[in-house]
Amino acid sequence: MNYRQLIAESWVYTQKHNNLIFWLGFIPALFTTTVAIFYMAYQFFAFKGFFENDPDSFFHDVVSFLWASIQEHISWSVPLIILAVIFGICYFFLPILAKAAAIQTIARNRNGQKAGVGTGLRHGIVSFLPLLEYGMIVGTFSIFSVFVEMSFVVRNLGPSMFTLLVPFFVLMSIVSLFAALFLVFASFYIVIDGNGVFESMKNSVKLVILNWKHAFLIGVIMLIIGARIVLQAVIVFLIPTIIVLVTGYIATITLPITGIIIGGVIGLIGLILAAYLNGVVDIFAYSVWTFAFLQLTSEEEIDARKKIESLEKQEEKIEEEIEKELEDIPDMEKFEGHKNL
Repeated sequence: MNYRQLIAESWVYTQKHNNLIFWLGFIPALFTTTVAIFYMAYQFFAFKGFFENDPDSFFHDVVSFLWASIQEHISWSVPLIILAVIFGICYFFLPILAKAAAIQTIARNRNGQKAGVGTGLRHGIVSFLPLLEYGMIVGTFSIFSVFVEMSFVVRNLGPSMFTLLVPFFVLMSIVSLFAALFLVFASFYIVIDGNGVFESMKNSVKLVILNWKHAFLIGVIMLIIGARIVLQAVIVFLIPTIIVLVTGYIATITLPITGIIIGGVIGLIGLILAAYLNGVVDIFAYSVWTFAFLQLTSEEEIDARKKIESLEKQEEKIEEEIEKELEDIPDMEKFEGHKNL
């Protein structure tokens, strides 16, 4: 496997398919990035209140603020709740559907089929429920889940309990890393081959073990995913920080409403930029993994009972087949004699 060529082909493919970036990368990333920004902002203020020994938790303050806002603006409550429900449905389901559609489209294009976003969605929706089930199983052992559990323990149970549970968190982190490595092809077995969830997980582990020589490729892709996480984390931290600083500064020198509007515009621009970058990296990562999966699974696996003939025997067999074919050809001298008659 030529790793450099594989990654280069994946990047060229990503650049040529802007429709995939927009519909299956950028649109889902808008929801995931927005939730990530709000979550990181929540963590920031929650830990800020924790270190300042605030008697009420930040979660309690948020709930109280939302409840007071609903009571004061009851006419706006129903539309906002409907929008929140729609947003939640899109956040939980749209990224999974987009991933299935992207893998289907990329795999079909790789195999010479003409497929676009519509084709990917039609075939990807069949894999939606298994992929959702797989995501719920693996999400329990993800790095993000470990981070959420650690922050919850620190804020609610105290540093002493967190210190006691450090070995557990280390073990969970190791399990999440191994799961990310050995289950890297599970989604592709589900989407491309239509296998079940646990069968796909087993096949992914087997494929990774049998192709351990390609660990370099897996390492490169993990670095790509790591770069994506770092990039997203930086942007996620920067956007709420910029919004708060700009809004606060402008509110001190002008009207508060002006600061809110300017801060909102800057935040919206940052959100769109972050979502677009995440969408590009997502489609690029899907392309690399899909190309690698198709290439590795196309190679025939040699069974232990299969006998491999030596090169000399193969050459002898070919010579015998050629001599046999020559014997079936009629004698040219006899053919010429009949021709003269």
